[in-house]
Amino acid sequence: MPVRLGGYRFERLVLVLVALAALPPISLTGPQDRTRYELTRHLVLYHTLVLEPNLFDRALFAGRTYSDKAPGMSFLAVPAYEVERVLGIAKAPVDWEAKGDPSLWLIHVLTSGVLFLVSVFVVGRLGERLVAGTGAATAAIFGIATLAGPLAPTFFEHDAAGAFAIAAFAFAWLGRRPRALVLAGLCAGTAVLFQYATGLIALALLIYCGWRHRRRSLWFLAGAVPPAVALGAYDWAAFGSPFHLSYRYVANAYTESQHHGFFGIGVPTLGGLKDVLVGTRGLLYFSPVLVAAAIGLWLLWRRGTRGEALLAAVVVVLFLLLDAGYFLVYGGGTPGPRFFAPALPFLALGLPCALARWPRPTLALAFASAVLTTVDALSWGVRPPDDTSWFPTRNEISKTIWSWVVPDRNVGAVAVLACALAAVGLGAAAVVRR
Repeated sequence: MPVRLGGYRFERLVLVLVALAALPPISLTGPQDRTRYELTRHLVLYHTLVLEPNLFDRALFAGRTYSDKAPGMSFLAVPAYEVERVLGIAKAPVDWEAKGDPSLWLIHVLTSGVLFLVSVFVVGRLGERLVAGTGAATAAIFGIATLAGPLAPTFFEHDAAGAFAIAAFAFAWLGRRPRALVLAGLCAGTAVLFQYATGLIALALLIYCGWRHRRRSLWFLAGAVPPAVALGAYDWAAFGSPFHLSYRYVANAYTESQHHGFFGIGVPTLGGLKDVLVGTRGLLYFSPVLVAAAIGLWLLWRRGTRGEALLAAVVVVLFLLLDAGYFLVYGGGTPGPRFFAPALPFLALGLPCALARWPRPTLALAFASAVLTTVDALSWGVRPPDDTSWFPTRNEISKTIWSWVVPDRNVGAVAVLACALAAVGLGAAAVVRR
């Protein structure tokens, strides 16, 4: 029989507060939006993968322009774009409001935002299963106090890839029947459709399934076949071979760097590691609670959940090294080292043990991280990439959906911060009650 993931106290309220804290910021439009959105728009309107040649982020093959991104986000956005067409609010990129477009924001929320909430849901329930009474805090901290939150209302693919990856782990860990392992493989393979690097997570999960489920791990492979075929079909249609990824044909200002190493990934450096962890937009700069999460994985190992702790730690280390070896650690104008983001749900699995062992220090770090991450979420999109000051000025605060009700951006920022602190506060109350 499959082992079910039970809910936890305040679950629905925590999810609502996380949504109200993470999703309202309306980021500025940029090249990442255009290349993904244009693939969606051309699929719906023209039934083609070929895009206009004037995109900044693009792949060039046989004289034609394609998106240089993994296709998952663009295909996921098709239903949302169709909804906007029915409502009469769908726009071409040339018609977007440069300082933050509401119709594009809705596409972000219906794609990355929804899958972000799925990952918060799964992480919270896994946390509750690991240590009873910590599910609410684990979900709130992951959703509000880590990089996953600022990435949620964007067109970046990392939260979506992380959602499918952690769902694959949940099925592989708790499933007993072949159907669960098929779903694990399906989710792991689908994650790769969103971010190619999550192939490392799929490989780690396959090894884990071999250790835990022996011969039944073949069901995991069977589940991974459909998304692998889908990716191969897309690559064949666009680039002439099922084995040629879009990154092979990048044609922009970063082309030379992208072709060094493995699609721009070289040997990790100490400087790169420093930037990922404690740089001006580093993981620990805005989320010091991740130190407690990392120690929590060690505590998880000590209490006997060793296979799962080792898997999570391997995923975290692999993505840390991957990002430290990439030529553009932060990936341009972003809230932080976004390429690490698919590993964040796995790192969050250390939070329950940290909350159980050291509740007060961990919660103190959680509240501090919630404030810092919210500041990052509300300002990264309108601040210069080289801005190293900690606190944004009045003109460096993003619009939020609350701007439609109250024009003052500061009021919207306060509302977002209040929801973030309330979510972590509910989690803290559950831990104290425990």
